[in-house]
Amino acid sequence: MNLIKVLENNGFTPEAIKVFANSNIKDLYPPQAEAIKKNVLNGKNLLMSVPTAAGKTLIAELSMIKALLTNPESRCLYIAPLKALASEKYKEFKAKYKPLGIDVGLAIGDSDTPKKHLNRYQILVATAEKIDSMLRSRAKWLIDSLSVIVLDEIHFINDNSRGPTLEILAARIRQLNPKIQFLALSATVSNADEIAKWLDAELVKSDWRPIPLKEGVYHNEKITFKEGGVKIIAEEGPDDLNKLVLDTLRAKGQVLIFVASRRSAQAVSRQIAQSVAKVLTADEKTKLLAISKKIAGSNTDSTKVCRKLAEVVAMGSAFHHAGLKPDQRELVEEFFKNTTIKVISCTPTLAAGVNLPARRAIIRDVKRFEAGLGAAFIPTSEYKQCAGRAGRPQYDDCGEAVLIAKTKSEESVLFEKYILAAPEPVTSKLDEQSALRIHSLASVAGGYVYDMDGMFEFISHTFLYHQKQSAELFDRITQIFLFLQKEGFIENSSKRFFPTVMGNLTSRLYIDPISSIIIRDGLNQIKPNTPLSQIGALHLMTCCPDGPLMMGLGKNIVGDLEMFVSNFQDDFILNSENFHELDDYFTFMRTVKTTWFLSEWIEEEREEAICERFNIGPGDIYRYVDMARRLLYATGIIAEMMNKKKLTFEIEALKTRVQYGIKEDLLDIIQLKGVGRVRARNMHNRGIKKLTDLRSFSQEKLAAIPAIGKALAKSILEQV
Repeated sequence: MNLIKVLENNGFTPEAIKVFANSNIKDLYPPQAEAIKKNVLNGKNLLMSVPTAAGKTLIAELSMIKALLTNPESRCLYIAPLKALASEKYKEFKAKYKPLGIDVGLAIGDSDTPKKHLNRYQILVATAEKIDSMLRSRAKWLIDSLSVIVLDEIHFINDNSRGPTLEILAARIRQLNPKIQFLALSATVSNADEIAKWLDAELVKSDWRPIPLKEGVYHNEKITFKEGGVKIIAEEGPDDLNKLVLDTLRAKGQVLIFVASRRSAQAVSRQIAQSVAKVLTADEKTKLLAISKKIAGSNTDSTKVCRKLAEVVAMGSAFHHAGLKPDQRELVEEFFKNTTIKVISCTPTLAAGVNLPARRAIIRDVKRFEAGLGAAFIPTSEYKQCAGRAGRPQYDDCGEAVLIAKTKSEESVLFEKYILAAPEPVTSKLDEQSALRIHSLASVAGGYVYDMDGMFEFISHTFLYHQKQSAELFDRITQIFLFLQKEGFIENSSKRFFPTVMGNLTSRLYIDPISSIIIRDGLNQIKPNTPLSQIGALHLMTCCPDGPLMMGLGKNIVGDLEMFVSNFQDDFILNSENFHELDDYFTFMRTVKTTWFLSEWIEEEREEAICERFNIGPGDIYRYVDMARRLLYATGIIAEMMNKKKLTFEIEALKTRVQYGIKEDLLDIIQLKGVGRVRARNMHNRGIKKLTDLRSFSQEKLAAIPAIGKALAKSILEQV
């Protein structure tokens, strides 16, 4: 099916046809052609359940542009499950549709940021959490003007963390405006027909790929493929992994190696680095050295993890996991995409993130440690997702997904459990009590539900109800409403529910009602005119469901944690007496560990020392810090609502300290753009205690301070 003919037959303007013609796509892929035949360009709901790179996004784009050409006053919404994916799509759409004068916007920021400017965009790329937050703030304009909504990676409703919000969003929009066209894009899942039925959508389900995928198991120096045939791996190497890597690189391919843990990712990248270096050209080595230096950073912000990454990148290898800083992950992704970096050793989260294909995907680990279970097999769907990354459309004739077996019997197990098996069905995760509690309150606070019948009617639109039509579900929701009423989040007047001030705040702040209760009760325990204990406040954040909570209580740290409790037990608002059971005591000690980490952070301990002491990566620091900052912001708003003015001021100061990792004496100068914790301390050490002190500094004098320089010095002086 010719793309240009399809566009001409469906009323696309010459300008729009030119945009798609510039994409160098002549004929549609078979799944795309099937979508056209199922009237997706005439407003039909559609679920596409097809492999990676099979053309799902193009169908979504065609549907959005057709809708905007038909009604220029309408809007389209593109929902991505992750911020990184949303940013990637935003950049792509913004550049592509600029010639058509289509404004493309991005909404992935804090849930409580101003949203008025977002109504100017014709295509809005966003996360589900951001749009859910907007609907809680009654952004009626969004629903009224919406013509098409694209739910990318709809199988994420199977995700415990993000799934409930994505499901609620789909249900809410379908209920509010049934005329909106739904396009759901999914990896291959076994119950795609069930999801399509829930969305009242046509289904395109296919295993077709533009780059064929060969799946096999490596054992005894050969790969046996499901499709038939055997590939002999004749490379010399210290182990099987090195042999598989070298075999790919000598054929001008790239490799993704999926392992179970961050530690393994780092170890494997080092293990294969020497082999990778053997195939590099002199020009590639020069480029890699420059990237390596950029990753290593300066002495002031470098950590052991940064230096380890820089070391292997210089040899063409890299690792990728959530413990890295975002800019480091982006560098690895960028230079793997342009083929400068040859091999990435990673955790499976990479397979769920940005589009990063390789010729060969090696799934080395099929087991990982699960709390309470020990070493457990990964789900088949996770293997399929990793395997789907094999095959680069612009470089490869086929992709290879390879498992590694130690014995012949294990080879048979791997074939049966992963290669020949279907992925597990997608199931709703809205069944969790916390998810039902959060979204029940949001339904009332957003003005979408006024009574129990209304709530039951809304729930009937969810995938949860589609899968579990039971009276027990309605009983649970009834109990949740009684709980929300008892705790002061909603009121019942003449059998109609209304949100209280506390209920509205909690919903707008995008936190669990349990977090609000803990914060409210904690603030009430602080005696009037008593200074806020920073340890007490930080610990209160870690006790909330929305707060940061570190994993792991190694033997080396337990004694230090007990000493910390002994030193600060009078500061804790919730102490060990609130955690009676053994499991709860371990949870308490995890809250203590997180509190200690946050206290070290705001006392300006170096990142490297923090990473070593708490066994975390630099990326973890900023993730935990952001969670604490967000919850401290909510705490300040709740304190203000409770008319605790002194506490509100103290909490705001603590929030800023947590955000930047600074002591109290830097609160004034940290306001400067381009100045972080290290630069602020350097400036303070040179006599700049407050902003007014800058009046006595020339640009040259300011530039001489370590880590400032001429350009930043000029910017700083312009700010004051």
